[in-house]
Amino acid sequence: MKEVLLGHRIKLCRPVCNLETAQAFYDVIDRCKEDFIPWLGWAADYKIEDAFSFFNTVDTDWTNNSQFVYAIYLEDIFIGLISVINVAWQHKRAEIGYWLDTDHTGNGYMTEAVKIIEKELFDNGFNRIVIHTDVLNVKSAKIPQTLGYKLERILRQDIYSEPNKRFRDRNVFSKLKSEYNAPK
Repeated sequence: MKEVLLGHRIKLCRPVCNLETAQAFYDVIDRCKEDFIPWLGWAADYKIEDAFSFFNTVDTDWTNNSQFVYAIYLEDIFIGLISVINVAWQHKRAEIGYWLDTDHTGNGYMTEAVKIIEKELFDNGFNRIVIHTDVLNVKSAKIPQTLGYKLERILRQDIYSEPNKRFRDRNVFSKLKSEYNAPK
């Protein structure tokens, strides 16, 4: 996977594991915490130390080709994260996860980021990409729907959210390489 991927308006970069990156990451999570908690329960008690630890893990996982996390930049401003997780090279499949600074939602930046990542994955021989979204998170689910992903199923009460004290149902969207239309 390339360490820098360019879109029309945004840039995706392998994050540098340092205090500056961790601080930018933490600042967005802290500011957007109330909006994130319903979907990203881990945001409830997130600390700067967690951010630095996360980027250490990200760095190791990238080196091991087991996970690829990209920081999303609009000009030079950090606005979110998109990750390639659950990478199964032998089966040519992976999952995409994402979140965006709430000050930048509704502008198509995450849709653009997913398009950039799916191109990179399909160009690297992957055949199947999966995106999970909470069934109640309509905005997040709109991204794979807009990009032609198929809703395969709903996983009922698939995960438990401790901060929200509820089980969450999740959509499973997928796209196959045969369904992909590369941008011109």
